[in-house]
Amino acid sequence: MSIFSPDSDYYIFPKDLPRPLMLSLIFACVLLGLASLRHGHDWQNWLNVIENWLLMLLIFPTATATVALPLKYRDPSFELKQAYYLGMFVALLFTLAKLRYWR
Repeated sequence: MSIFSPDSDYYIFPKDLPRPLMLSLIFACVLLGLASLRHGHDWQNWLNVIENWLLMLLIFPTATATVALPLKYRDPSFELKQAYYLGMFVALLFTLAKLRYWR
């Protein structure tokens, strides 16, 4: 069995959610992270891009999945992958609000 097979435990997408929806969420987070380049292309702006990517693709989703760990222990059918993608969506909304109000 391959790790890229949807039947594998290591498959990165949740079973109940459509794969194109998750890919579009990842794509939106990556593109929204590039919004820090609107003022120029110097090294400080690229550091802001990397910071946005870490925030949206790693920090918020990991924190959300960590907070959801007790749910996994209570209900073994709960998928932490769904909590991870929920955290990614929350980070996307947070970044949209940040770009709107923090100029």
